[in-house]
Amino acid sequence: MAAIANLVLANGETTPVNKTFAPQDCTSTLASWTDRSSGISVGMPTVTMAVGLGDSANKVTTKVLLPILETVSGSDGGYTPSPKVAYTCVGKIELVFPIRSTLQNRKDVLAFVKNMMTNAAVQKAVEEFERPY
Repeated sequence: MAAIANLVLANGETTPVNKTFAPQDCTSTLASWTDRSSGISVGMPTVTMAVGLGDSANKVTTKVLLPILETVSGSDGGYTPSPKVAYTCVGKIELVFPIRSTLQNRKDVLAFVKNMMTNAAVQKAVEEFERPY
């Protein structure tokens, strides 16, 4: 079992900035990391990873949650409202491997998924909601 440690992930800025996700929690099946740099717990980006072992297949699921806070447009008689999540962007990848899959099978699927995520068609779909044609 791999020890839980910080995750350092680059953001999507024109000049990417590395963000450090510190370990938040770790159970036998689920680990979570949080970027605490904002200081506002309700709006902290989170990464989770679950590894499930089954009778016919094993599954690895990773998820990125990016909560976006409401913009405060002033105060109410000197009172600033508490931060509140306006919406949350979610990225999820689920990899399912039959128990008969080989190490090379798993490496190939991982490589295909990593490469697919950097493909121009996927980037256009995410950035501009452009469908392939």
